[in-house]
Amino acid sequence: MPSTRATAGRVVAAGVAAVALAAIIGAVAFGASPQPSGGSTPTASPTSTPAPTAPATPIPATPDPTPAPTATPVGVPPVIVLDTINDQDPRLVIDDQMGRLVTARSGHAGDGMSVRWNSARVDQVDPTTIQVTWVGFPGEEDVVLTVDARDGTPVLIFDQKAPYANTDALGADRVVVLTFDSPVDATKIDVGFPSVEASF
Repeated sequence: MPSTRATAGRVVAAGVAAVALAAIIGAVAFGASPQPSGGSTPTASPTSTPAPTAPATPIPATPDPTPAPTATPVGVPPVIVLDTINDQDPRLVIDDQMGRLVTARSGHAGDGMSVRWNSARVDQVDPTTIQVTWVGFPGEEDVVLTVDARDGTPVLIFDQKAPYANTDALGADRVVVLTFDSPVDATKIDVGFPSVEASF
């Protein structure tokens, strides 16, 4: 007859086997896969998704530097051919130190001498324009006219070849028409020559 201790052992072993069988059946029923023994279950690392990048903002092209605007040239030609009665027309070079001269052109000279040597006649054409008549040697001489100012009034200096004052040497009329950027008074224009300063 078996001993009581052996019978108890068989009962315990049968209970352990039943518990193990129940665990296996439960795992199968709930879809769990048995875990391997001897270590932890490896877990798959989640796949990293790169963060979306903002579209690159186009950098506008740097425009070429615009040159500073230059001063508008006035209508004064560097050299004016003066109209005289003969074919030997002298040339007038204008140096505008005053900065107020807008245009300059030749007037029409008559025959002979309208004024004496080293003097001039200044006529009013319109509020901003005057006509200046003076005398020079006939020929193609270059004359330099410097336009300056004295107390705001234009001063005209003619640099040319000329005889001494009160001479009887023959000369020819020369005429230039000058337009300024503001009104001028012909009666207050100063006219000068290298040898004589005359005011009109």
